[in-house]
Amino acid sequence: MDDMPGFARLLETAGLIVRHADYPGKRQVVERCRQEVEELTRSGRITATEGETLREILRSHNRQTA
Repeated sequence: MDDMPGFARLLETAGLIVRHADYPGKRQVVERCRQEVEELTRSGRITATEGETLREILRSHNRQTA
């Protein structure tokens, strides 16, 4: 994963977190990721479209646990 460009690494990491088996505190980790995506988007480090893509991946965690 170290050779991936920034956004590709974010996509991979978000997917790994969401796909990982449930564990105590996973919801908090997903929420923290959402907050970090917001910060990255606000600061211009990722585009709004990239932010929305990441948020959609993270939202899939809620659909899996619902």
